[in-house]
Amino acid sequence: MGDSFLEDLSRPRPDPGGGAAAAHGALLGVALLHKVVRLEAGRRQGYRPSDPPAGPPSPSRRFPWDQALKKVQEFMETLKQLRHRDVQAYSQLSRAGSSGQAEEMLAAVREAVRSPGKIMEHSAAALALLSEAGTHCRRHLVSDLLVACEFLGAAIQGAYHIASANLQRVKTAAERKALAQEIHRACQPGLELYQRVKVELVARENGLDDCS
Repeated sequence: MGDSFLEDLSRPRPDPGGGAAAAHGALLGVALLHKVVRLEAGRRQGYRPSDPPAGPPSPSRRFPWDQALKKVQEFMETLKQLRHRDVQAYSQLSRAGSSGQAEEMLAAVREAVRSPGKIMEHSAAALALLSEAGTHCRRHLVSDLLVACEFLGAAIQGAYHIASANLQRVKTAAERKALAQEIHRACQPGLELYQRVKVELVARENGLDDCS
């Protein structure tokens, strides 16, 4: 099992830093979601139409697991790119700080704020898919989704901290306010979704839902 990113993260140097770590945490959550979706997609493929039905179709059989699998794979690729993008954003910010050019610095700060914003947005989108999977998967898989939910929620909150820290480098109040509104719009819906999905999953795990 390769831990090269963790080794890089632990080095006494600025990058990779907190934003890349947030993306990596989101990747861990999506990897668990990937596991659950693959298990359910594989089970569905193994179901033979000629088998006698044992009652009404289960929620698991009604759900389009194959489509979900493609979405999860897209999330994984995107988050890997965002993890790399955050490292590049920090490098760009360091170079701009050394150059002393105001326009270059502003462009670098915008990227350093918007890069974690994208991590928040894609983590929230993964949470939305996780919510659907949690409604339709077999109940014994819900605990893995709960762990995935925590990783994705932490990724949103962590990316917000990094974006907020980088925001302090903006010199003009108007630009700082506009970027602050951007990261709030990226963060708040995701955190609200995280809280809702966690409650739903706990209810499902404890048998308090209507699904079998």
